[in-house]
Amino acid sequence: MKKFLALLLVAVMAFGLLAGCSNSDKKDPDKKPSGDAPAAFKIGFPWDTASTDPTWISIHKSVKAAVEAAGGELITVKTDLTADTLINNISELISRNVDGILFMPAADSMLPTVDAMCAEAGVYWATMFRTISDDNIRKQVYDSKWFAGSCNEDDEQCASNIVKKMAQMGVKNLCCINIAKGDTSSDLRDKGAAKGVKEAGINLLNTTYGITVETDMTKTIESYIAAYPEMDGILLLGTYCPGALPTIEKALADHGKAGKVTVGRIDFDATMGDYLKDGSFHVSYGGQQQIDPMMSAVILVNKVIGTPIKEDGPSVIITPYLELTSAEEAADYNKYFLGDTTIYNEEEIRKLMIKFYNKDINEDYIYKLLDTFSVADVVARHSK
Repeated sequence: MKKFLALLLVAVMAFGLLAGCSNSDKKDPDKKPSGDAPAAFKIGFPWDTASTDPTWISIHKSVKAAVEAAGGELITVKTDLTADTLINNISELISRNVDGILFMPAADSMLPTVDAMCAEAGVYWATMFRTISDDNIRKQVYDSKWFAGSCNEDDEQCASNIVKKMAQMGVKNLCCINIAKGDTSSDLRDKGAAKGVKEAGINLLNTTYGITVETDMTKTIESYIAAYPEMDGILLLGTYCPGALPTIEKALADHGKAGKVTVGRIDFDATMGDYLKDGSFHVSYGGQQQIDPMMSAVILVNKVIGTPIKEDGPSVIITPYLELTSAEEAADYNKYFLGDTTIYNEEEIRKLMIKFYNKDINEDYIYKLLDTFSVADVVARHSK
């Protein structure tokens, strides 16, 4: 009996050692890859999978392409993108044994919780579309060995630039619409718009926040028309309202204002072309909806497979906004950014962005690559 118990104890200890080794492998941030291809891995991605908006679908495609280019598997869970739901999503993904998690933060305040969860599980994480405004939280996150990095655009500068562009088009009295206050992107775009208004010497009459349904968008535009007869510009700084631009255009047309009010927006969408063609819509800054999530996924994937773009600390990449002012450019955007293929296909991602296959990759390399990114660049690469 004693001999049996001794053998059983040895077996249990051996199993524990094996399990410990397996867990240690997963939690080793300095592990380097070997062989002809990266080891199998899974990336978790909380996203609004119920959305039928072409832009939201293209974001999922961009992330999936980056993960699969390195031989990984993308695990997507449905989310409403609120902080509480995202925390639950991340907990679920950790329980599904993912190696990395990519998400769009709802607020800076949720990030220390995410980092603690991921550190405990030995899971890398990265963000997309959002900067970290809080200095203390940013330092804590950037010091974490589990934070791979992020890719985001310069929202403040973009908003300033598009306001000044609209001023050049003749706008003197501007009304704006933005996503809810407190969102990092919304606050930065507000700041940029204020800067642009001051530098251009025009008036910002009003800004409305948090519109998510078309009826509220219609009421807002109609209230602007009634309250501000001097209004000659409307800028959509940001929105989660589906069909936002068609709703704005219809409200203006119903009140005889179509083409008389200069309309601009940040974030390209699939509906711009017709309005640009008939002259009732005028300028948009965007393109980041596809490149940001793809590059964020690339940063995370490289970290997970042991070939980080930056050896020490997280990789934080800032992407440029693209300007679009013609129906022809809008048609190319719809076809090549929102179509069947992604802005970089899997072969291009593997060759140009995965360090396991291209040892020359570092942050300078990535920025030189982004310098060539444009609607025309994507058309040139994928129209052959």
